[in-house]
Amino acid sequence: MKIIQISDCHLFADIHKIGYNNINPFKSLQRILADVKTHRPDVLLVTGDISGDGTRQSYQHFSELINQIKIACRIGVIPGNHDNQEQLIVNVPAEYLWANNPQLLLPNHWHIHLLNTQYQDTIGQISAQSLSSLTKYLGQHSKDYHLLAAHHHPIPCGGWMDKHEWTNRQRFNAVVAKYQSIKAVIYGHIHMPIEQQKEQCLYMACPATCWQFANQESFATNQLMPGFRVINLLGNGQITTSIQRLTG
Repeated sequence: MKIIQISDCHLFADIHKIGYNNINPFKSLQRILADVKTHRPDVLLVTGDISGDGTRQSYQHFSELINQIKIACRIGVIPGNHDNQEQLIVNVPAEYLWANNPQLLLPNHWHIHLLNTQYQDTIGQISAQSLSSLTKYLGQHSKDYHLLAAHHHPIPCGGWMDKHEWTNRQRFNAVVAKYQSIKAVIYGHIHMPIEQQKEQCLYMACPATCWQFANQESFATNQLMPGFRVINLLGNGQITTSIQRLTG
């Protein structure tokens, strides 16, 4: 099964507005989605920060772009720290949302979990209820394979974005370590790709669909192009993955 992860779209109400590195996030996402469609994914996961300003219009732009591109796949959406959940829920199709479909069951014994880590400002946290529901579900499907999707980074990236952390990530990572059926954790937030194997689980971040952050001590961007992550979930529990970026 082919999964594509996009993240951190940072759309504005004004589709002509430019952000860091002279990037227009609306046009950038439009190009990303056209590229995503050529990969013919089974699932498209959007791991938060759809909006950069929390406006109704920004979510309407997202929904319109998804509708226009007509990607024939399942779609899962979770909120990020910049997202206005009220506007997101009203203006994005209900079947995409984590609140309505927290698990996506795939036909090859894989389960995708959509987790909400939005907490305070840029800081992330997963609720005790979400962790409890997750562990219960994992116990009921212990012979299958699981991919967990969140917005905030559950492991340090080693740069300035660690100031905008996931406060109770240790509790989350303890669950990941306990359940050998969890093969992958994907996340956004840091606007850069990272892959780190921790025992049975591969932790993966992906590029933003707009500007890219540099992994250094203080805030900085870099000149890499917007991109997305392709993940292949194999029937034996193995994973292959790659990063794709826009060109030109």
